[in-house]
Amino acid sequence: MKTVFLSTLIVALSMSAGFAQQPVQCRSFEATIALQPTKDGCLSQIDLCTVGTVMSNEPALSGATWLFTAHGMAETAGLPSLSKTLQSYAGTVLVTAKGGTFTTTTAGMYDTEPPAFSQLDKIVKGTDRFSNSTGRLIFLTGVGRQGGGFDSHARGEVCVND
Repeated sequence: MKTVFLSTLIVALSMSAGFAQQPVQCRSFEATIALQPTKDGCLSQIDLCTVGTVMSNEPALSGATWLFTAHGMAETAGLPSLSKTLQSYAGTVLVTAKGGTFTTTTAGMYDTEPPAFSQLDKIVKGTDRFSNSTGRLIFLTGVGRQGGGFDSHARGEVCVND
């Protein structure tokens, strides 16, 4: 009986020590991202990718690379009653930060005149520091810049293993 108790105690202490080493903190964040079209590393079947550097109040994200890959687009968002300047799109985002990455699925609307977009991202996979971020949402908006690209604003929640 003593052996079972000691074994259980050792397992419980070792598990709690592992959790104590990596407490998870889910935090809201805001960020700006200057997105530019890119061909480097673009695996899009429709040849549409953007890349930018994240500037954020969340230290785990500040300086991260944001790579959007479009997987498909539909004119007038699939609704014939809408303006032909509106397009819907779907894709993925890979965020590469210090200490980990996370991947999102993306659905959005793009207006060609004036160039602007709004998208909703859901984190579907995370590694290392971001392994507990799955299911968290990010909302991104962007307005076109002269010379190309978008000035974007993101807000959402991310869980960080500190």
